[in-house]
Amino acid sequence: MTISFCKDCKNILPPNSKKFTICQNCGLYQEILKDLVFQEKIKEKTKKGEGASTGENQYANYENICRRCGHDKAQIVDMGIFYSDEDNLIFLKCGKCGFSERIGRKVS
Repeated sequence: MTISFCKDCKNILPPNSKKFTICQNCGLYQEILKDLVFQEKIKEKTKKGEGASTGENQYANYENICRRCGHDKAQIVDMGIFYSDEDNLIFLKCGKCGFSERIGRKVS
């Protein structure tokens, strides 16, 4: 596809027909010397609910029994540190219900 520009104001010229274009800014008529070909492929969207996800957290690969639902896999989430003299905040997030519990040193 060839993009044409206005000779006067340098704006993009959208094609009005197969033979000429009109500038939307200054009104200049310009003849199209090459054939314009417009082609666009529209991808089909997957419907909601389709795909590879099973509903469970795919990152839950650490063995831990959830206190809320009893599921045996959890995701380790490291929240990092907020100050240099603190330990990292590490949570175990249940792969089924999403319940989070903090692990590591207890803060009094």
